[in-house]
Amino acid sequence: MIKINKPVILALLAISLVAGCSSPQAAETPTEKTESVTPVQVEQVTTGTVSSEAGLTAKLAPSEEVQVTPKVSGKISSLPVKLGQYVTKGQVLFKIDEQDLSNAVQQAEAAYRVAQANLRQTNSSSDQGLVQAKNGLKQAEQALADAKLNQQRMQELFTQGAIASQQLEQANTQLTNAQTSYANAQQSLQAAQQKTGTQVSEASVNQSSVSLQNARNQLANATVVAPINGFISSVNGAVGQMAGQQPVVVIVNTNPLLVKANLSETDITKVKVGTAVKVNVQSTGKTIDAKVSAVSPVMDSALKAYPVEVTIPNADNALKSDMVVNITFPNASGEQKSSLIVSRKAVFEREGKQYVFKLEGDVAKQVEVTTGASTSDTIEIVSGVSAGDQVVVKGQTLLTDGSKVSIQK
Repeated sequence: MIKINKPVILALLAISLVAGCSSPQAAETPTEKTESVTPVQVEQVTTGTVSSEAGLTAKLAPSEEVQVTPKVSGKISSLPVKLGQYVTKGQVLFKIDEQDLSNAVQQAEAAYRVAQANLRQTNSSSDQGLVQAKNGLKQAEQALADAKLNQQRMQELFTQGAIASQQLEQANTQLTNAQTSYANAQQSLQAAQQKTGTQVSEASVNQSSVSLQNARNQLANATVVAPINGFISSVNGAVGQMAGQQPVVVIVNTNPLLVKANLSETDITKVKVGTAVKVNVQSTGKTIDAKVSAVSPVMDSALKAYPVEVTIPNADNALKSDMVVNITFPNASGEQKSSLIVSRKAVFEREGKQYVFKLEGDVAKQVEVTTGASTSDTIEIVSGVSAGDQVVVKGQTLLTDGSKVSIQK
């Protein structure tokens, strides 16, 4: 039997207690934080050929769009058309209340008949012609004063944003007409004082005839008709509402539709009116054969590109305005060149520059690149990466420069 002295046992117990007390301190020793790792898919930068076809994304647009506003102000009394309705040129779109305009026509007709009657009686008294000229001048003077007052009122309302520009233009036109009428009335008075009464009456008849025609034109303008064939794309008014600053009706012609694109200085040399192109509609997946219908000879200074238009027939109205399409312009020479290429999915844009995420070990570095020709799947890299580099093609939205990644198959 082995005997153990009590002092030895006590010493062993003390050592155990010290070790037990020190263990929490060891647990509190800080450990390194685990950095998050983003799963991504990558592809290798390779050397190959990219078709030099010029491809870009655009939207379908109507070949014609007309915003219809009335030439005269007033309440809308009739609005028979609806959103999406097809209308033909000359079809009634809406009407403005005609009561005041009709009264103005009747008044002008009465004045015209009076002027004709006066002309027939002119020979009976030269004084009568002079009196008529004076009355005409007085009326013209009053009409001019009224027109000036109305124009000032309309100018104030327009400045306050209470009326449309058409109403101000109408007031300006009325003022101009009143000034003309006043000038004519002054000439008529001078003629009456210096010439025969017959000449004065003839001038009065002419003046009344012009006023009558103006009144009839204003009445005709109360009925607004479609200026083109097309679909109603917007109705902004209602019966009883005043015709305001917004167009009451908007009409679009969607047969044919247009694709408006902008080509670089290099690509524009390959395109002319009549050039065949392919238009892929993203929503349907269909590819349409179309032709270039217009090419601008001048570069858009803001875009640094040349605007072109492609016309697409749409007799069945299956295609709609603003649908997104991919349009491909052919390469005139058919030449291809060997270059560095990557998947289009690898290239992204930030703040107007193009980048890829290039792998360096398990870290993704954001690298600015310069791109060249492209297709729907691949794009040429002119600078920024080298052959054999691995670039991220899926998962970029979760990355920042220097993020750690794990490669997924």
